[in-house]
Amino acid sequence: MATGLATARVMPNSDGIQSITRERAIALHQAGKIGEAAAMYAHLLRAEPANADIWGLLSIAQLRLDKNEEALASWRTCLSIEATVPLRLRNIANFVVAMQLKDKITAQPTTFLDGLDIPDWPKELPLDRDIRSIIVTLARSLIHFERKDLALRLLDGILAAFAGDADFLAAVAPVMVAAGAPEKIRELLSVHTSKEQRSNGALLIAHAAAAKAAGRHQEAEVLSRRAREVIPTFLSAKMPNQRLLIGVLNVAPLFIMEACSSARLHFSENVPATLLRKMNDEYRFLSIFPEANSAKAALSGLPRPQIIINNWTNSEVLSRSNELEFIADYADSFGLPVINHPRRACLTTRQRNAERLTGIPGLVVPQIMRIANEPQKRPLLVRVIGEELGFPVIIRSPFTQEGAETVKIETPGELAYYLSTSKSPQLYAIEYIHNPVPEGAYRKIRAVVIGGELLMLHVRFGPLWNVHRAKDKRNLMAFDTRGTAFALALNILRRPEETLGKPAMTALREISARTPLDYFGIDFDLLPDGRILFFETNAAMNFALEDGDDLPEIIEAVKNAFRRLFDNVAAIQKPQV
Repeated sequence: MATGLATARVMPNSDGIQSITRERAIALHQAGKIGEAAAMYAHLLRAEPANADIWGLLSIAQLRLDKNEEALASWRTCLSIEATVPLRLRNIANFVVAMQLKDKITAQPTTFLDGLDIPDWPKELPLDRDIRSIIVTLARSLIHFERKDLALRLLDGILAAFAGDADFLAAVAPVMVAAGAPEKIRELLSVHTSKEQRSNGALLIAHAAAAKAAGRHQEAEVLSRRAREVIPTFLSAKMPNQRLLIGVLNVAPLFIMEACSSARLHFSENVPATLLRKMNDEYRFLSIFPEANSAKAALSGLPRPQIIINNWTNSEVLSRSNELEFIADYADSFGLPVINHPRRACLTTRQRNAERLTGIPGLVVPQIMRIANEPQKRPLLVRVIGEELGFPVIIRSPFTQEGAETVKIETPGELAYYLSTSKSPQLYAIEYIHNPVPEGAYRKIRAVVIGGELLMLHVRFGPLWNVHRAKDKRNLMAFDTRGTAFALALNILRRPEETLGKPAMTALREISARTPLDYFGIDFDLLPDGRILFFETNAAMNFALEDGDDLPEIIEAVKNAFRRLFDNVAAIQKPQV
């Protein structure tokens, strides 16, 4: 983040009293003593009323003090004073980023950007690391405020002058895509990836993402494969207290969708991404793309892992025999214990789960049918689905997660139309069971099982039946005026045995016992009669463990469960030295 609040040493004067200096004011600002810093900035300006730098710093302090009108006046004063281009951009960036932070809490007006003059970057002036960060941060913030025109105005001139700077192009690529100019950055990147920078992984990732955003799908797929071959592995940072090296078999993306780091290319989803983010101080992670032809050579120069996590966990994809045999043989080739082995993960399709779990006391498992969406069979399908499952009915693709390609169909006519327009040759039809919470929304509870330990992870709410990734408090504000739904959610998380009841907890433990995975998630809800309404269970669910969202005690409990799982699995077979 560009703040311009550089740390400086403050020297006392001869009386032992610290001077009123820019450095002292910044130190107070960084220490959270905003009022004192603002007073010191104001004092400095009485001596130097044309100091654009101090006016800019004062505007940020005033924003922190919620003196928005005064802050805006100070900022406009700082921009009215002649200054170098780097200082002017820093002053612009500091204020816009600070406004963005306020906007995340309470909606802020965008009119403060009206008439903003973005200076041209002098061609003779180099782009050092600090100014690069300021430019990228400012552009992102302008896009946040839906001023793509200003973001492109900022970047266009700089790109014209520094099109040969490959590192800057890679850094600015995601911003150009977000600003609606993927074709322009694609053209600039292609000059480098087709010549001397053919093996530059960061450029290939950025180029692939820009090509995909520009609608050049074939080019994006080719570039994604090239990036996979250039970066077939990723080894996380080494830290002094790491206890195990854990290999992770990750799926290389068919299309790279965003310009990102090598770490994010490998650890972009599911539990391993969370483990890297939350536990890399304890465990070192080695990601491998098994599809990459270059992976074997890359692994020969890297340390040997002690256990393997299989992140090829889409059971529907694994049900294809060639896919399963490939990744299962690859996992076995290490001669190490494998967490969520592909041969077990492939047993957890929705249909197999329904068959395995039906009949558990206290558990309601919606009926499910897998259908072949063939034109000549559609009239029969509509009739059979209506007779067996009824309407409304849920229709979804077998291969997607997070609710993608999932719809609720209300009538036979609507179903017939949907089948005729769907491009999926295979579909699931799932019985819909209506279960809104009394406050008027819908709820989804996620439990996790890690090494046999059952934990409640989170409770989500949403206005629609298909609840995904909703933030509790934000969504509750719209309907939970008395706080009863939120209070129940906290009780579920903190006292599940007492809140859900013994029959429900017994049913959840039976799901755990019947599911052939080392770790996985269970999505469900509680029916009014105390039974569990089952949604799904699989190893592809994300355990986000977000500070400020998930409860701290649950985050620690999940981490402790993984510690025990890893220790137990590592003890099965010690690696060869």
